[in-house]
Amino acid sequence: MTRKPSFASRHPQVIMLYEKEEDISGAANIIAEQVEEYRTIPVSKLIGEQIKEYKPSVILFAMSSVKLSIELYTKLLNSHQINYRHYSIVLCKNKESALAFRCCVKGVFDNYFVYLPLYEKFRLKMIVHNGLRLSRGDENYGGLSDDQLDMIDTNLASLIDLGSQSKRQLLDSVDSCKASMQQSTDALDNPEDGNENGHDKALVKSLAKQHIEPLLTQLELEIKDGLDLILTQLTSKHSEIKEIKQRVIDKQKEKIPSQALMSSLFEQEEAKPAKKKVLVVEDNQIYREMIVKVLQQNNYDTEQADDGLSALKMIKGNDYALILMDLYMPHLDGINTTKQLKAQNDGKDIPIVALTSNSNRELIKRWAQLGLKGYILKPSNRAEILETVKAAIDD
Repeated sequence: MTRKPSFASRHPQVIMLYEKEEDISGAANIIAEQVEEYRTIPVSKLIGEQIKEYKPSVILFAMSSVKLSIELYTKLLNSHQINYRHYSIVLCKNKESALAFRCCVKGVFDNYFVYLPLYEKFRLKMIVHNGLRLSRGDENYGGLSDDQLDMIDTNLASLIDLGSQSKRQLLDSVDSCKASMQQSTDALDNPEDGNENGHDKALVKSLAKQHIEPLLTQLELEIKDGLDLILTQLTSKHSEIKEIKQRVIDKQKEKIPSQALMSSLFEQEEAKPAKKKVLVVEDNQIYREMIVKVLQQNNYDTEQADDGLSALKMIKGNDYALILMDLYMPHLDGINTTKQLKAQNDGKDIPIVALTSNSNRELIKRWAQLGLKGYILKPSNRAEILETVKAAIDD
């Protein structure tokens, strides 16, 4: 049995306050994938003291109704248990979205998100990201790293980065221009002698020539350079592929076997170690996709099933390094699926890690007798998933 991962961060920067655990599972899993300094807290008499102790930057209110969320938030503010800069988000059911929107327009909450039913998981991530950025400041918040984002085409990723860089350069240039304009205004408001009219005109012309015109020219050049760089990046890959194709054609014309050429072109890729194959068996699609994404971004080959019966069919003819399996699933639960797997494989040890909530400890103990390699508690973050998977495979 591997070391039990922590259920939640001891120093959370993001917290979700809730009444019913089953209501928040989807949204909680999405945020756990994004933020390690995160905690879900059931509302009790101690909630005010807990918030006062943690001082989270982002607070999500997931009460059973928007009305209850407003009442709880107001109580925490009036009692001064929330008395610092923070970002508040109200989670609501779709039928209450108009009420949540009104609350944000009136300035009660900073933002809202419809979490029942759950549609736009990336919008929730964006809301939390902006909340951390605004409440903690750019210097104290590192943002999202590339490995926390969905994998996309390399050229498109480079294009996005270049676009972001160009926009930042543009904004910096505009800020510099505004600062110079302010200096010009200050100078006009405070002439050095009494001959104001003549000096004003001369000063404006001097400032325009020395400050405004160079800044605008610099701005144009920076934008042009940024666009040129984007075009260069996009066309370079096309030229490289075209050159490789031409080399292959030339070799074929010379009747030289192309196998050696292709081997040299892809030698580096073939030298990579084989990926470990992991099967993820989980009926909650959001949580399953989150685990699969984490594993794929860390060089694991993954397949997925949404119930025990599907998993039994997939295991035939496949050699999995590890199986991550939920406890409660339709058709066949985790314990009985494990029993069937052992029977199907003539009693051979099958590496399995259980996926479960904190309230199923007794069932986990029964399951462990069948040969578990570890378990992951829900909600879980990236570090907990990878640590448990690595320990189970290396065992």
